Amino acid sequence: PDYKSDKERCIFFLKTYSCGDESGRRKYEDMLVDISNRKRESLEIDLADLEEFCLTIEGYENFPEIVQSNARRYASIFAEAADDIMPRRIFGVSDEDDSFDVLMRQRDQIGVEINENINVSPELPDVLRRRFRVYFKPGTKIAVRTVRSIRAADIGHLVTFTV
Repeated sequence: PDYKSDKERCIFFLKTYSCGDESGRRKYEDMLVDISNRKRESLEIDLADLEEFCLTIEGYENFPEIVQSNARRYASIFAEAADDIMPRRIFGVSDEDDSFDVLMRQRDQIGVEINENINVSPELPDVLRRRFRVYFKPGTKIAVRTVRSIRAADIGHLVTFTV
């Protein structure tokens, strides 16, 4: 699989998907703004939205099925895509920085001082800086299964079950 082009597909979806109503609201861009402003902690990708979007674009037709068959991997790809296009935080939206914000700012300041003397990158991986999780909301086409019917072959796939 070409995960680099799939990441570009994810970025394109997150940036350009707009709701079908007349408002033309960009649902996922709004979610990213809320995440950056600490109003939201999850990015919920509705697979029905993804299917609707992919039907309108040539070359994307089988993308929703690929995402469902390797949901764990594509959750991380969507997270990386969201990191790449995450808008800057609007200061003043939340009253105070939390301890994580303070530590990250101090780490960045120390990193600048260290980099002046030594050419070493003190960057934390994006997965540790990330302040959100990606979830997939199943579409209507996914069959609901019982827990006992889930097998080893389903590992990594998106599965909807009842208890």
